[in-house]
Amino acid sequence: MITQKEMVSAIYNCVKKREKHLIDEKAFLISLSVGIPIDDFYEVDGRLTYRGLVNGYVADCENYLSIIDKYDEKTILEASIYMFNLIRRGVHGKLNERASKLLSELNLFQGYS
Repeated sequence: MITQKEMVSAIYNCVKKREKHLIDEKAFLISLSVGIPIDDFYEVDGRLTYRGLVNGYVADCENYLSIIDKYDEKTILEASIYMFNLIRRGVHGKLNERASKLLSELNLFQGYS
C-alpha cells in the first residue's frame, strides 16, 4: 500500500523531472494538503524525496504529468485532501466529479474505494 509520503514524493519527482529549477504550484498544493512541509523534501541525485522516507517510490512520471495536467489546482487540492483523509481514516467528504475522476485515474488508493 502506498503511503501519503510516497504519493507526494512521487508527484514531486515527476514535477522535478519536467522543471529542473522550480517546484510546480500543483505539487506545492498537494504538499500543503497532505500536511507535509515543503522543507521536508530534499534532492538526491537529481530527484526530490521526503525526509524520513525509507524507500523512494519510483513513479511513472509521464503518466502522472499527463493526468495531473488535465486538472486545475482546485480539483487537485480537493482530491489530495480527500486522499489524505482516507489514509488518516478521517472524514469522508463528498468529492466533485472531476476530483473523483482524478483519484480514479491516478490509481493510487485502490484499497480505499
